[in-house]
Amino acid sequence: MIGALIRKDWHLLRLYLRSLVGALLACFVVAAIAIYFDAREAGQSFADPRIMIASNLAGGSLLGLIVVSIFSALLSGSIITLERSDRSSQFLACLPPTRFQNYLSKLIVVASAVLLSLGICLLAWFVAYQLNHSGETPLGSSELLKNKPLIFVRGFLRIAESWSAATVYTLFALHASKVGGSLLVSLWSRSNAIPAVGGILTPIGLWLAMISIRLLLNFTLSPEEIFKLFFCVTAGSGLCCVLASGWAYLMQREF
Repeated sequence: MIGALIRKDWHLLRLYLRSLVGALLACFVVAAIAIYFDAREAGQSFADPRIMIASNLAGGSLLGLIVVSIFSALLSGSIITLERSDRSSQFLACLPPTRFQNYLSKLIVVASAVLLSLGICLLAWFVAYQLNHSGETPLGSSELLKNKPLIFVRGFLRIAESWSAATVYTLFALHASKVGGSLLVSLWSRSNAIPAVGGILTPIGLWLAMISIRLLLNFTLSPEEIFKLFFCVTAGSGLCCVLASGWAYLMQREF
């Protein structure tokens, strides 16, 4: 039964999922074009292909993370509102699946789409980091790039150097808060625009709340402690929003 519901929800989001795939591919194409014109403007031909590959992967992953950030809120904000708008939810009310099964299938579809797309971007970022540090010195500080106006190549290689486990954990927490916030808002919305905006603003609101509380209580934290606190707050808020939206979905009588 769950399998049929998952296939139904995948089909419901097919347009958004295809757009997500196309946007991710476009990110790496745009990064490659920027690097090409950057190198041509500087009259630079790279003897080491690792520079081009690493900068392209890092640039594509950066743009891809922005795309995934938007689509994570859009997918989670659309999966319930689309079902409500095309009235297929009323048809589901006449079928054997329970509301818990319906919500679980939606959560699985959204989580798998977000995790898969986020994993692709993080994998590209990690490969760029490995290529950047595959030699004796990082590619970004190599002799080939000295005194060359390679704005995009230098910037993308700096992104490749910035890979860290703490950043990865924080990205997962950020997306969890976006998914949870969008799902929660979508339960009381007929349009998917408001839930999507609400999901995008959720981590921003949490960050502003943290800063306000810190200033109000006048206590100081190191950058590492702020990083850990933000991770805990966003991850916990995302989990609470997912649980709250599931409870509210079960309590709602109207499909």
